[in-house]
Amino acid sequence: MRIWNELTYINKSSLALGFFDGIHLGHRVVLKNAINLAKEHNTESTVITFKTHPLNILTNEKIEQILSIDEKLTMMKKIGIDNVVLLDFEKISSMKANDYLENILIKYFSPIAITTGFNHHFGFNKEGNSEFLRKNREKYNYKYFEVPPFVVQDKIVSCSVIRNLLHLADFYNANKLLGYRFFIEGNVIKGEQLARKIGFPSANIIYPEEKIKISHGVYFVEATVSNKKYNAILNYGFAPTVNNSTNEKTEVHILNFDKNIYDERIKIEFITKIRNQIKFENIEKLKAQIYRDIAFIDIYKHFLDGHFEFTHNSF
Repeated sequence: MRIWNELTYINKSSLALGFFDGIHLGHRVVLKNAINLAKEHNTESTVITFKTHPLNILTNEKIEQILSIDEKLTMMKKIGIDNVVLLDFEKISSMKANDYLENILIKYFSPIAITTGFNHHFGFNKEGNSEFLRKNREKYNYKYFEVPPFVVQDKIVSCSVIRNLLHLADFYNANKLLGYRFFIEGNVIKGEQLARKIGFPSANIIYPEEKIKISHGVYFVEATVSNKKYNAILNYGFAPTVNNSTNEKTEVHILNFDKNIYDERIKIEFITKIRNQIKFENIEKLKAQIYRDIAFIDIYKHFLDGHFEFTHNSF
């Protein structure tokens, strides 16, 4: 896959338009349609997207993302996209829809086809939409495909719905809409080794700044180390029982694992929230709770394997 950080000429492309944060199930239909059309016409698929979320510019607010730009590009490559063009949204945010279509999409890509989601907009004041692209098909000689809403269990798959679910720590439903488990990645750094002193050594990583923040608490996760997966417990937030620090920490206790992995990159996939953070009276009570957390994982895994929905509130 080729990545372009500025406009470049890619003639006769099959285009997919969108920001594609999360590359959820609905996004995948858009991307796959562009890929299939490219193969059908013996040409290349090209994603036109942006380096930062458009709402960062339009609202002056920082939008937390489901995927980092690097993660998104990696996923697009796996799906089979040939080219990704990363535009600076701020430079084109005032362009009218007609100008954007004619002077960017048509001029640089001469598309044989354009695919978007049902809610895609572009151009000043969102003048460009599905109807606009449909109306201009014959003038510019491209096919247009609007992907309708993708629905999973009566929920329309969208980034806003998924973000809300992640904020609520509802990974069961968020992961269904994503089509994969929400994850974070990072290099293992040296911590204060307080968890090791009480018998539960942990790998510390820095929570990625650009990604959506989960609530503080203890989570059942799966950790990938050197391409091997392990069950693990993640603590995100503070460690109120062992110190009074107000610095947020991301600590992962990997079960049945005892290796030095400092500086190694690990991937953490979220399965479910076990509990909120608690300040215990003493270390012994904290240790007893961690043993209960580990027991919870064994029970939850059993019900997952049996495809039975299990709520940890009853544990």
